[in-house]
Amino acid sequence: MSSQRDYRVELIGPARPDVKWQARAGQGFEAARFPIDWQRQQATCPMGRTSISWTPAVDKRTNHVIKIKFSETDCQVCPSRSLCLNPQRRTKYLRRTLTVRTEDQYRALQASRERQTTPEFAALYGLRAGIEGTISQAVRACGVRRSRYIGQPKTHLAHVLTAVAINLQRIDAWLTDTPSSKTRHSKFARLMAT
Repeated sequence: MSSQRDYRVELIGPARPDVKWQARAGQGFEAARFPIDWQRQQATCPMGRTSISWTPAVDKRTNHVIKIKFSETDCQVCPSRSLCLNPQRRTKYLRRTLTVRTEDQYRALQASRERQTTPEFAALYGLRAGIEGTISQAVRACGVRRSRYIGQPKTHLAHVLTAVAINLQRIDAWLTDTPSSKTRHSKFARLMAT
């Protein structure tokens, strides 16, 4: 968000998904289904009830967020209660609460989540695969995360020589018809695939 506003740089990458159980299960009322009126500082649930509390806060990752709470009396008699509150934790949670980012961040996140479902985004994000592969090769094969030299001129020279080495490795692989390595999978992922 700030990169676009301040530097006119567009970041291409997947947005962090909604990790609450409603969104992961694909059933129930996830946070995106609650329209937010930023001027009135209220959210409306899919059943038409409005929130009763709007509290700015800071979360565990030091992000500025807004905690929105709905009335216990509304949630207790709601026919769609099981779509909002986890039925297995009914005694612990008596009402629906939402935690959302501040307005600018919330709108940017929703727009990014929408955008990443389009074929245009998939094609654009696919271009990153080559860059990610190059970065991975530079880190794993050439150790570019740490510089062996002190000072910017020497470090720059080391990076240039590393780029030359990567190009030579790739030319050699192309000339000798060395196949590209396959994506590694953890033991657990291989076990789940079988």
